[in-house]
Amino acid sequence: MNRLILALFLFSMSHSYAQKFMTRNGEVSFLSDTDAIDVVAAINNQVGAVIDLSNGDLAFQVFMRAFHFKIALMEEHFNENYVASDDYPKATFRGRFVNVSALDSLSGKELSVTGVMDMHGVQKEIKIPVRMKWQDGALVGSSSFNLLCSDFNIKIPKLVSDKISNEIQIVVNVLLTKI
Repeated sequence: MNRLILALFLFSMSHSYAQKFMTRNGEVSFLSDTDAIDVVAAINNQVGAVIDLSNGDLAFQVFMRAFHFKIALMEEHFNENYVASDDYPKATFRGRFVNVSALDSLSGKELSVTGVMDMHGVQKEIKIPVRMKWQDGALVGSSSFNLLCSDFNIKIPKLVSDKISNEIQIVVNVLLTKI
């Protein structure tokens, strides 16, 4: 009897974990106004993400100092003057797919996620478009959306307002494997 209970417990545990996928090396990049004199762009390949397909929950964690720029001075200004990486070392997003039943048939179609972005000490509810598909047993996700610096109390001095737009394009790409 004890073996049967143990077998059922292990089966149920493996089934619940079979719906969870994660990565520690997702990619988030951002791009400021492309019409500016100097294009401000950065990439971060150390993004953590977890998605639970059984209920549609997802969470992302992005360490701000892991963003890298082509110009070292831009990286320094980003960390010290704009996002204050010492005070706010990470940005997080916790959300849920709007239509959880759509996760049953992932085929590269566009889905929506709503949740709370926590960045620079400010929490803001946002809705994000997401594309998901299966690839070799892994879950591939991508998204492109815009954020306003002003929504997160990130100040852009007038002196550089011709170089840095208030609206920043965010691109996310993740390859998540089963936990």
